[in-house]
Amino acid sequence: MKLLNIKSLLLFFLGFILCVNNVLSQVMENKLNQEKSLYLKQHASNPVHWLPWGEEALSSAQKLDKLIVISVGYSSCHWCHVMEEESFEKEDVAQVMNEKYINIKVDREERPDIDEIYMKALVLMTGSGGWPMNIIALPDGTPIWGGTYVPKIQWVQVLNQVDEFYRTRKSDVLEYAKNVKEGVQKEALVTPTADKEIYSNKLQNELAENAYKFADKINGGFGNSQKFPLPSMLNFFLRFSTENDNIEMKKFVKKTLFKIAQGGINDRVEGGFHRYTVDNMWHIPHFEKMLYDNAQLLSVFSKAYKVFKEPRFKEELYNMYNFLDLKMSSPNNLIYSSISADTNYEDGTKEEGDFYVWKQNELKQVLKQDYKWVSDYYNINDKGYWEKENYVFIQTISDKEFASSINLDLNQFKEKLKLVNKKLHNFREKRVKPITDTKIVFSWNALTIRGMVDSFKATGDKIFLDKAISIEKALSDKMISENIIFHSNSSKKLDQVLFFEDYSYYIDALIGLYEVTFNEKWLVKANDFVQFSNETFLESNGYFKFSTTKETLYTNTLINLEDGVTPSANSVMNFNLFRLGHYLGNKEYNKHSKTMINNISGKIKERVTDHLFWLWLSHNYSNKFYELAISGNDAKQKAEELMLKYLPNSLTAASNKSSEMYLLKDRYFEDETYIYVCVDNTCKFPVTTIEEAEALLND
Repeated sequence: MKLLNIKSLLLFFLGFILCVNNVLSQVMENKLNQEKSLYLKQHASNPVHWLPWGEEALSSAQKLDKLIVISVGYSSCHWCHVMEEESFEKEDVAQVMNEKYINIKVDREERPDIDEIYMKALVLMTGSGGWPMNIIALPDGTPIWGGTYVPKIQWVQVLNQVDEFYRTRKSDVLEYAKNVKEGVQKEALVTPTADKEIYSNKLQNELAENAYKFADKINGGFGNSQKFPLPSMLNFFLRFSTENDNIEMKKFVKKTLFKIAQGGINDRVEGGFHRYTVDNMWHIPHFEKMLYDNAQLLSVFSKAYKVFKEPRFKEELYNMYNFLDLKMSSPNNLIYSSISADTNYEDGTKEEGDFYVWKQNELKQVLKQDYKWVSDYYNINDKGYWEKENYVFIQTISDKEFASSINLDLNQFKEKLKLVNKKLHNFREKRVKPITDTKIVFSWNALTIRGMVDSFKATGDKIFLDKAISIEKALSDKMISENIIFHSNSSKKLDQVLFFEDYSYYIDALIGLYEVTFNEKWLVKANDFVQFSNETFLESNGYFKFSTTKETLYTNTLINLEDGVTPSANSVMNFNLFRLGHYLGNKEYNKHSKTMINNISGKIKERVTDHLFWLWLSHNYSNKFYELAISGNDAKQKAEELMLKYLPNSLTAASNKSSEMYLLKDRYFEDETYIYVCVDNTCKFPVTTIEEAEALLND
């Protein structure tokens, strides 16, 4: 009887072990194949047992008491692909990762919340960030090590050393993790203050000068190594230099935009800007093209064209429009997220920038008798040389100067250049193309609407307005269900995580559409989404949380305030509240926006270059901010004339008929169109011409 019981017990335990092993084997495999993200699919054949971010991966780590590798990137990232080839595709590396870690792959474009929270930790631990971002975390997700691209040998060493440290000195690891967690939480804290000093012209001048110290006065841009366009910085210095008549800063903005337009960061053949350059001359790019860069550069070049009236800046608007329309637009009028830096060949090899670079013999073959002047113009010489006999186009003198050097007037030269670029484009289209990530990112499409609106404001050309309206309609039809905004087309579920930047940028886009159509439906819609945002994201400190992330992360609610390659969603929302407060007469919105500026003043002073859109916004309070109310039969026509001017310290409301809108109420007369120049809806005597209105603004 005892023997029978022992046998039964052994069989039970054997079955239990087999069951556990079966469960673990289900977990321990690469599970990215069913994901919709292009980036995750690119890693689906790796021998690493990648899991998507989610409860399965996190609970497995805690049950097995295993550390977690959290590897974050995106499909167009060159160094992400390099690390995949060197490490994640190798069986020996995969063996270490699979035995000792739970491995999670994250597409930063699909889950910006995960990216943001671990990027904060990475910067805290190492002083810098980037992609691929590789984090080693405790089973509960708290980071204990972080890095970006790591060569294979060092990566294996890190994996072994961190795991051993965790097994042998666990208390030390837990203490370090606690310090990292507290550091990230501290970064998110904003202490309320009664300090109004941020509005003083003296302090704003000091902060502008502090930020200007980082400007490269010779080559344009910021810093002395890699060069990113950084639209928030350029927008700030454009406004500050214009409003304060600072000639030096004004020249700096103009020089920077010329360098960007003429450099290798600009694809002269089909339009569109690459993400950044690896040198300080704007020459050799990291060749990926991101939607958010091009969307914002539409706005920057638009405003600069208003200020400087440089034809080249206007040309770049059309170049970007054509690129986005022809190369990045989906069949349903939404805009894709990015184009990869790398060309993927059939033999499995990848080459960075192959699609975009040129060899001398290719150019001679295509251009024939035009080769000589084109090689001079695009510097197919030591200046334009990159590596491996490849050249990246860079222009070093203006079109006007070059045209003169070959005895052509500027218009003749432009036509000649257009024909040459078309030949080069046709030749290049025969090459193997880099992969386009067809993911739709809602917030980046909203940024594109703003870029198109600003381009229309600068040119008056309705192709930009039509594009903006078509994108908004597609977003509304395809990416919104009631007030739920789907962040990307790869995660369209009603219970998905909601991201505040989608709402903030979209509200700005809706306000932008009112600014150029003066159809009040856009303001009504914008106000509805503000109300929803207040209910969904607003925290007790007056700022808006990053997302409605449902998973348990290692830190408390994340609030992002820094203006980086895109402006923070909070700073954009501040501007939304400010404008809607003026348009709708909502004093609570104005009060809220002012409180946000007050409370962030300490952070602006501490790290001004990380908060330049916030500093831009502070100028709305330091001097008079004008409301231009135009009412009458010709109101919209006059408003369209006015929008061609650079007036950052104003907003315009217009109607051809009687309106109950706060700024327009009781201001309509059938026999005349009046322009009211107001501050807080207290108006000077109305005038009838744009020139008279400008005089009142300048008074």
